[in-house]
Amino acid sequence: MSKANPAVSVIIPNYNHAQYIHDAITSVLNQRYRNFEVIVVDDGSTDNSRDVVAQFGDQVKYIYKQNAGLSAARNTGIEQAQGTFIGLLDADDMYEPDFMNTLVPILYSDSDAEAAYCGYQFVDEANQPLPQKEARSIPPADLFQVLAEGNFLVPESILVRKRCYQKVGLFDLNLRACEDVDMWLRISRQYKVLGVTNLLTRHRILPNSMSTDPSRQTENRLAVMRKHFGSKPLHESDWIESQRRAYGQAYLASSIEYLQARMYDRAYESFYHMAVVSPLSLTQLNTYYELGCGEQPKGYRGDFASLNLNASSQNLMKMLNQLFLQIGKQKGYRQIRNEAYSQANMALGLLYYGARRFSRARKLMLRAAIYNGSLLFNRRFATTFVKSFIDAGVIEMYHKRRRQSESVRLSSFGSKS
Repeated sequence: MSKANPAVSVIIPNYNHAQYIHDAITSVLNQRYRNFEVIVVDDGSTDNSRDVVAQFGDQVKYIYKQNAGLSAARNTGIEQAQGTFIGLLDADDMYEPDFMNTLVPILYSDSDAEAAYCGYQFVDEANQPLPQKEARSIPPADLFQVLAEGNFLVPESILVRKRCYQKVGLFDLNLRACEDVDMWLRISRQYKVLGVTNLLTRHRILPNSMSTDPSRQTENRLAVMRKHFGSKPLHESDWIESQRRAYGQAYLASSIEYLQARMYDRAYESFYHMAVVSPLSLTQLNTYYELGCGEQPKGYRGDFASLNLNASSQNLMKMLNQLFLQIGKQKGYRQIRNEAYSQANMALGLLYYGARRFSRARKLMLRAAIYNGSLLFNRRFATTFVKSFIDAGVIEMYHKRRRQSESVRLSSFGSKS
């Protein structure tokens, strides 16, 4: 750890997170890379956060300010930072020991790269791993559009050059959510950002956090879309494809969040807006796969063991039926209706297959093929459909025998050596 000329400044904004901030600070101090400083910006906490931070003595610089929101706290930290690189670690999240050790050399080795990001593991309140992980590396030239169609970055998983914040500007104080999405879009639109798939941070999921308010998220997400893609055009002919995709995915994200909050009318409202601004979203498998995961919260998305497929599939098909009753006769929607139902049934079939409910999976996949006969010539469809005839017990027996065979093979190999 270095106080003079640190390479990395880790900024920890905090508001009443005394019970978690000890873990956050400790995760920084446990870094294998040692040239860093830690700055805690306390955004007007009323709990005992100051006392917790004081336990670390002069290892941490503590700044207390009146409550002004997360963006203001991060901006204060960035302005005070002495490092070449800025890490933003929310007070309830954590670094793995090799976070800096991995990302700092990447940025040192490529002077054109303004930022580098990594994968992360979702954890619960007690820091226990949840089923969901996020680990992808997108080519820099594609990153802006990928993020515009669905942000996957979290603040603690990205390291940014301080000069980059000076060039693109600090966090937008007018945004009360999704301010990080706005920042990653600003950076990736103009500059090179590199990614690795290593799981180097932990993203803690807390009940009743700011991100669990879907109305607030929707309002600010749409504000970010307007900022980067302009207001929604008044006339159909004025839309450009990048706007359609960005707004469509924004509404899809909101629909999912409303499903998670069990606000079904609002979920349909967002789904409807998605269909209006981006009709092609109705023909994409991923749209229905995400909606098919339905009420699953963050940290569990795609986990078959905790997925209530019956409720999720009913909600999905109810929304789709309602949509085509409402707009199905409009120009353009008649042509995509069958493809929409085909993709919805295919997505649900894959989810049921993943949950090893093979009989239901077959029925849904057959229904998908009825709506779109070309699926019969799709290799993924054919392979999954054939496998669905194999009983779950047979699959488990196969895997058991394979493990036993592998064990015998390794044992024999060992005896020969």
